Amino acid sequence: MNLFLKSATLIAFLATSSVHASDRSEVTYYFDSMLAADPAAVPTSAGSESTGTGTVTVKNDGTVMMDIRWEIRGEDGPINEDNAVVGIHIHTGDEYTNGPIVFGFCGQDPLPSFGGTCQQGWSYDSAQIATKYAGKICDKNVKDCYNYGQTSAREAAQLLIDGREDMYVNIHTTKSLAANGKAGALGLIRGQLRLKEESRPAGSDEDEDEWSHMTSSTSREMKTSLRGGNM
Repeated sequence: MNLFLKSATLIAFLATSSVHASDRSEVTYYFDSMLAADPAAVPTSAGSESTGTGTVTVKNDGTVMMDIRWEIRGEDGPINEDNAVVGIHIHTGDEYTNGPIVFGFCGQDPLPSFGGTCQQGWSYDSAQIATKYAGKICDKNVKDCYNYGQTSAREAAQLLIDGREDMYVNIHTTKSLAANGKAGALGLIRGQLRLKEESRPAGSDEDEDEWSHMTSSTSREMKTSLRGGNM
């Protein structure tokens, strides 16, 4: 094979590899969370009737979005100027553990804003339906941020995707902050994130074994060709 054909084959091979790598980075993972009181981790939440649901979409590049619904009921409410939703976060930890913030979606004093205040719902029923937020990595060098803020959004997203860290969604209110006192911002209601499904871009190759075999074979052939062998 002459040098021109060798070069053209190499370019085509590298282009195909890049496309596939791009496809893999565009996989979207969907996680569900059912929020409710968790007295094992937050004793002050015992007896709470408040509930919520969240769907979190995560990509390998660190993009995290949340679609959340909540209803603050009974003595937890009402949500108003004196009792606001002051933070919605993803924390590390199982249902028995209170962990640091990994991603923040909204907030207000005394919690970090992460780009904006939380929607406060409708005052007549203290509920919020279908609010979508973009997550931001907690990157401050403080103990309340996962790994003291030294983990990138991409790295944190991969921890969740791979299941290497348990994570949960947490909603904080003014009343819950006061109730928890010196114990810290433990939140009102929370729910573990559970992987629901993953979605690949249309036309992407989902057969990793087939791709690995093809790329390995092509790579070997390219090396032989560039050393002067036959293809």
